[in-house]
Order: sequence, then structure tokens, then C-alpha cells
Amino acid sequence: MSIARSSALQVLLTWQRTGTYPDQLLRDLWAKNTGIRPVDRNLTYQLVFGVLRWMGKLDWIIQQFSGRPIKKISSPTLFILRLGAFQILHLSRIPVSAAVNESVKLAKEGREPWSGNFVNAVLRTLIRNQETLSLPSREDPVGYLSVVYSHPAWLVEKWVMDFGLEMTEGLCRSNNEIPPLTLRTNGLKISRRDLLEKLRPKALKVEITPFSPAGIRVEEAERPLTAFSLYNQGFFQIQDEASQMIAPLLDPQPGETILDLCAGSGGKTSHLAELMKNQGKLVALDRHPRKITALRETARRMEITILQVKTGDGLKEDLFPRTDPLFDRILVDAPCSGWGVINRNPDLKWRLKAEDGPRLAGMQNKFLQNAAGWLKSEGILVYCTCTLNREENQEVVQKFLRDNPGFHLENVSPFLPREAQGLTDGQGCYQTWPPAHHLDGFFAARLKKN
Repeated sequence: MSIARSSALQVLLTWQRTGTYPDQLLRDLWAKNTGIRPVDRNLTYQLVFGVLRWMGKLDWIIQQFSGRPIKKISSPTLFILRLGAFQILHLSRIPVSAAVNESVKLAKEGREPWSGNFVNAVLRTLIRNQETLSLPSREDPVGYLSVVYSHPAWLVEKWVMDFGLEMTEGLCRSNNEIPPLTLRTNGLKISRRDLLEKLRPKALKVEITPFSPAGIRVEEAERPLTAFSLYNQGFFQIQDEASQMIAPLLDPQPGETILDLCAGSGGKTSHLAELMKNQGKLVALDRHPRKITALRETARRMEITILQVKTGDGLKEDLFPRTDPLFDRILVDAPCSGWGVINRNPDLKWRLKAEDGPRLAGMQNKFLQNAAGWLKSEGILVYCTCTLNREENQEVVQKFLRDNPGFHLENVSPFLPREAQGLTDGQGCYQTWPPAHHLDGFFAARLKKN
């Protein structure tokens, strides 16, 4: 039985059971099985993310050719069918006979060996009839887009209401494209030009990013970028280009005291330190132990010496004692629905719920309210998300300004690189649109305290 296919099945079933991010499950798998060949790792990754990207459409097809409602098929058998159907429909390098035979082996060697015949029958029926698949009519636009582009119907319906039919179709299409691998040069240690020259022999294509002055896109690297000595020496951080524009919006200055309120694993935090020229005080806060560990490792690798890591919850008003000095600038990279990064995290489509928007907006407002109290007069507060949901973006900012008349909104354009100054929403906020800009979907507002 194929190691890649059995590994993919294990990851997908664990994802469904626990909700753990699939990329984390894959990292844990590689850590436990260091002897897995690169070719098997690559196929496992393709299978896991391919099934998650196309799961809605795959289920539509499986239901047609199995004669059973999806809910009547057990999870192990259903994921085996999804893996097989994905290979048949999307991986042309894999012979369809191999896709079927390996899927049947997975079934027979698993917890439900009797399902092998069922898996074989469904996948062979798909092979015979894949040219005549019946898809929903465009006369039902929500049904059509949700199946053809594999998105939950409720989400497509909301997007059609918010953005219109044409923009929704473009967004759904964009979400199924494999995003570029982008890194940010660590200007504390190397120039982008020198890093480009060091990377060129190590990948099929290496080029500068169109918007970020620190970004480099890499295609088909000879091995994972995190395995490069250049990475371990701290010459770069893996970070999408849209995300690379956030730290400059805060315009951090050397010698200042700055807070990164939801620091995560340190992508934007390390950029802030670089822009501060490693001078001053940078406090990075997160409540998740795994992210705190990653944050410390990022700082060590990139030789950031001004960082003070703090474990805590930014929703708690008493996080910082009243006697502590206030901050010059604060970045609030708030937890959000992630609509802007579905192409990188296709599992988000199936984890999102309609009620997430209002719930998250309430949390985001609380983060901003707390941050406002920790900020000096004349200080700068940048609020950002990686979602396209106005409820979590513009509406959160509008509510904050209504509740806090001592703040005003500043136009972000002067703080963006020249090539990126058009990436705004018309109200002075930073906004990227994945189909048009070929970037992750980000939003940011720059707020100044009077």
C-alpha cells in the first residue's frame, strides 16, 4: 500500500476528528517519520490539500456515482473515495488504474475491509462517466458556483450578496489556485539582491515580488525552503507578499516601544524588528504555547535582540499593569475568519460557519478597545485581518471610531511602497483582492490617537 496515500488518509481523518490544521498535522507526521522519501512527502501534501480544496465537488460526484447520500458513507470510506476521485480528476500523472487499485487497498487494509468492492465500483463508474458529469445549471448561480468551485453554499450566497456574481466567481476560482511561495528578506542580515543570487541555483524560478520591496517568489525549490541553510541562518522569513505590507503601515521607528498584540509565530513581529533596526523594545504577545515557541525560534534564527515575548490573552484588560509605560505603536493582527487565505488553507472553507462573522467582530472590537488604553497620546494603532468580510474589517473600524472619538483614521497610502499605493479600499484602508492582485486577501486600517 502506498505510503503517501495511507499518510494522506491518516491526516485527513485526524483533521476531521480534531480540527487541527492540516499543515501542522503534516509537520507532526514528518517529525515522527523522518525516513519518508521526498517524493512521498510531496504526493501526501498534494493529496491532502487537493482533497480539502475540491471536497465539495468530489462529494457531489461521489454521491452521483455511489447511489448513496454522503451522510450514509462512513468517514474512512468517504475519504478513500475522495482521495481516489481527486487522483482520477486532477492528477494526470497518476494512471487511473493505480488510483483505483491503491484506493481499494486502502479500504481492504483499513477498519472496513468489506468496503473495498464499493470503492472499486464507485471509482470505476467515475472513470467510465467522467466526461458526462452532470453539474448544477448556471440558472441556479449559488448551486452552480458552490459545486463547480467547491465552496459551501452559504458562503457563496453571502459573497454574491456582498460582492456580486462576477466577483464571487472570480474569488471562488482564485481560491482553488495554488498560491505562490513567497519569502521576505531579512534586511538586518542581507539585501534582497544578494539573497536572490544565493537562491537562484536552488529553484526553477526565483523573482522579485511586484509590490513588496523585500519579497521574493520561489517556484519548485529543490527542497523545502525551511531546509535551506539560508533559512536557518535567518536570511529570510516565509511570508505572503500581502502580509509583508502590514508592518510598514505601523511605520515603527528605532528606539520606540512597540506592541504586537497577536504575534502568532512571528512573521510580522520579525518585520517590525527589522524596520526598527533592532533598536528599542518590541513586545510580542500570544496565548498559544506552540506559537510562542515558534516566535522565540524565529527571533533566535533572525538574530532579533529587542524582542520581549509575553504569554497572555489580549482580550484581558489587566494584561499590562497600569504602572507600565504606554506603547508608541501597537499592531493588532486580530484573529479572523480567514476568507482572504482560503487558497493557502482550503480546510477553512469547511470549518467556517455563518455565525463566525458577528462572533469574531465582537472579539476584534475588544482587542482594539484594550489596545487603545495601552497606547500613548499621538500613538499609532494598526488593525489588520486576512479576511474579506466587511463585518470584520470596515465595520469593526467604524464602530471603534464611533466609540473612541479620540482616534482618527489615517490614509495608509503614504506608508505603502510606491508600487502598492493603489491597494486601498477608497476610504484610506489597505485592501487586497486575490483575483485581481494575485495576493492573499488582507485588510488594514491605520488609526492615530489624538
